[in-house]
Amino acid sequence: MTPAVQTHARSRIQALDHIRGLSILGILLVNAIAFAQPFDVYGLPSASPVALTHADLATWWVIETFFKEKFITCFTLLFGVSVYLVGRDNNPNDPVYRTPLFRRLAWLVLFGLVHGALIWHGDILLSYAVTGLVFWRWQAASARRLLLWGAGLFILGTLTLLGGNIAEDLQGIVRAPNVAEVPAIVTHMRGSIWDSLGQNATTWGQTILPELLGFMPTTLGLMMIGLGLFKSGVLAGTAKARLYIALMAAGAVSLVLIGWQASVTLAEWFPFPKTFGLYGLANSLLCLPVALGYASALVLAGRTRIGAICLYPLACAGRMAFTNYLTQSLIMTGLFYGGRGLGLFGTMNHAALVPIVVAVWAGQLVVSTIWMSLFRYGAFEWGWRCLTYARWMPLTKT
Repeated sequence: MTPAVQTHARSRIQALDHIRGLSILGILLVNAIAFAQPFDVYGLPSASPVALTHADLATWWVIETFFKEKFITCFTLLFGVSVYLVGRDNNPNDPVYRTPLFRRLAWLVLFGLVHGALIWHGDILLSYAVTGLVFWRWQAASARRLLLWGAGLFILGTLTLLGGNIAEDLQGIVRAPNVAEVPAIVTHMRGSIWDSLGQNATTWGQTILPELLGFMPTTLGLMMIGLGLFKSGVLAGTAKARLYIALMAAGAVSLVLIGWQASVTLAEWFPFPKTFGLYGLANSLLCLPVALGYASALVLAGRTRIGAICLYPLACAGRMAFTNYLTQSLIMTGLFYGGRGLGLFGTMNHAALVPIVVAVWAGQLVVSTIWMSLFRYGAFEWGWRCLTYARWMPLTKT
């Protein structure tokens, strides 16, 4: 076994795998509507070309309260940790462009470009890669400095994103959302493979730059917080139980406030611009304590024998998070995009998507568990690792 593989085997932290596994599954339930409907419907369900049922509204409330922003927050926290763990392999005498971490992020840029432009416009890989290059210099910072700067960037970035709509709301400005293009988008996405590819690339091209620039402060802040919490033992799973219980309590209180705000949004039928401003404030800020509450519950469960056994499939899914993320995109676009699958785009809302998501969850938990019993890494993880270390890595368990 090579030194790099030995280091990898020794540094496997079960708590991170559990959190990563839950995150990658939870993200799919949030993203499902963005696979099945125009991107406008993701933020504004009332823009759906299909009439919303009571079941759709109830499902939206559950997703908004318990899932949206929480699991992508967990995933971003852990990406900061992964940058640090890979960065430890850097030889200080090597030029930056020859280090494993630089190669890892550079290849992720390419993966993100291909995934976003050719598969699904909601790609997060490019944003992570670009922000990771900025985050690079913070790896050696102390836990305290990371937490302070990270919290400041996270709050500032969130308020900046919502600030324009909040200001309009306070001034009494009411605007109708621009959803005139929704029918045309549905037509293109249900057309030939070239129609759906073209529309996907158009949507990606329109959103990628605002995403990179607008979300970088919050993404960078969460990466800093994640590494700070890892260095302090929280995300490593080594903190005291009472701290995890306190984090779970804070998450529970936050969920109450988020649920209340979601109910108000629903009662007022997704008012614009409040939905993207004042009524998004609780979810956008309190997603962090909720995410940490979820992570804490997994850490405490993983400390028990029965919990570790029950969470093993989740850990396997977490070890294959990159593969599972890309597979989710292939499955969902295969179902909804025209020319490459069934072309069901624009026909389903939230409630109808739940059985599909649950089926994908079950499939990925089973396949991940079987795969990881045979191989060291997920399929895409292995390829990415080979590219990162610029040599063939052993895949099978021998």
